Amino acid sequence: MKQKRNTVQKGIVFEVFREMHNHPSAGMVYEAVHEKYPEISKATVYRLLAEAAEEGSVLRLKLADADDRYDVTLGRHYHIVCKSCGAVADVEASLNEKAVLKRAKGCENFLVEDIHMEFTGICERCQQTLDNQKN
Repeated sequence: MKQKRNTVQKGIVFEVFREMHNHPSAGMVYEAVHEKYPEISKATVYRLLAEAAEEGSVLRLKLADADDRYDVTLGRHYHIVCKSCGAVADVEASLNEKAVLKRAKGCENFLVEDIHMEFTGICERCQQTLDNQKN
């Protein structure tokens, strides 16, 4: 396997990414990087995040009806997505995945490699906005 270099750009991109606690998309990371370091290209940011996800140093979230998002938390956890603004947050839930598979119909003929569970709803900020619009 080819050894990846640690470049100045890579350091900058991941410094900015780790400061973002909102499960950003590559586009969001690029915008934040571009504000401070306009010489770093969009292609570089996208490539570095994709490589990090492939290597397993960040988690790529493939969420329904949204751009891929990235997460620094690698341990097993789930996510909730606001249907209004697209905000993403971590969900800690005890889930016995083996028990779920035993009860699930239709998986019998598959070698299940992963279970992806996504919660959706309306975040607190959007709920307040909706409440204010009603009043």
